[in-house]
Amino acid sequence: MVRGLYFSSSAMQYLEGRMDVVANNLANVETNGFKRSDIAFHQRLTAEHAKHRNQINIDPLPKGETRTYLENTQGHIKQTSNPFNFALDGSGFFTIQTPNGPAFTRDGAFTMNDEGFLTTMDGFYVMGSYGPIRIEGKEFSVSDHGHIMIDGRVMEQFEINNYDINDMIQGGRNLFFVRDEFVDKLDSTVLIRQGYLETSNVNIVREMISLIAINRQYQANEKAIRTADEALNKSVNNIAR
Repeated sequence: MVRGLYFSSSAMQYLEGRMDVVANNLANVETNGFKRSDIAFHQRLTAEHAKHRNQINIDPLPKGETRTYLENTQGHIKQTSNPFNFALDGSGFFTIQTPNGPAFTRDGAFTMNDEGFLTTMDGFYVMGSYGPIRIEGKEFSVSDHGHIMIDGRVMEQFEINNYDINDMIQGGRNLFFVRDEFVDKLDSTVLIRQGYLETSNVNIVREMISLIAINRQYQANEKAIRTADEALNKSVNNIAR
């Protein structure tokens, strides 16, 4: 009975975490280049766990752990016809200079500041092979391979880096940071589409179905706890008599 209370309460904690993740996915369904996340439960199966599972023990039951992971599928590429919008068609990230060091993003909704530098909407510099990208000239275009042509001459190239997304940390403002400076870079096979943006890879129908299922499971566990608590109360009262 006590074990049932423990398992139901643990399940509710896990479901609360999943609900937060799904709600965050739904909140970012319109965010350019956003990557949906999910949460999984991992039980550490050891001999000690088997001992706890098969006998009553006054020690706390061993805990599992929840892990959040990112789904790195590509979102839909939509045309905007804005020359400062760029979509990555393939694997890789734009490199962004921030006060906290280099960051990476799939959100190619850029703009040009007063000094002619290409920046994110938050004012962070977009990096090229030679540093922050500066656009000086009348005609500006970008090839599929990221070469930046100004007045018909190749002047720069986007710095595209590619990492395993699960070696990265979400840092807000639709930016990612690498967990460890020694994380290996992956090969990048990417094309850059000027005048396009990558949409979020969140499927709103899938997330709504998940939200309904989580809510039902939460209610079922809540009911199980209430039932077990009532049964425990009756048992205690009967013993007292």
